[in-house]
Amino acid sequence: MLELLTSAHESINFSIRVVLGIDVAIFVAGGMYHLIMNERLAAKASKFGNITYTTPFTIHTGIAWGSPECPQEIRDEYLHLRSQRLKHSAVVAIPMLFYLIFLRPYYQ
Repeated sequence: MLELLTSAHESINFSIRVVLGIDVAIFVAGGMYHLIMNERLAAKASKFGNITYTTPFTIHTGIAWGSPECPQEIRDEYLHLRSQRLKHSAVVAIPMLFYLIFLRPYYQ
């Protein structure tokens, strides 16, 4: 009986690790997607004037969306991209949070 419980515990532990590994891969892929989309938007925005800047110590290009020189379409697209990234990150974080809150004490 103890062997059966140990085996079940190990298979659940393995399943949790697989799901969390896939979730981390999705999180990283989504982050790369949003980084690429931001860089595409920054390249598009640079045609309208000096409204892009590089952030120190990163490869991320910022867009001065609050600048009066920034066209409304770039501003709207940038704010949409930011809200989309926030929503996607929140959805992808649900399995990680579920594990940390409910399952971590039992399966480590």
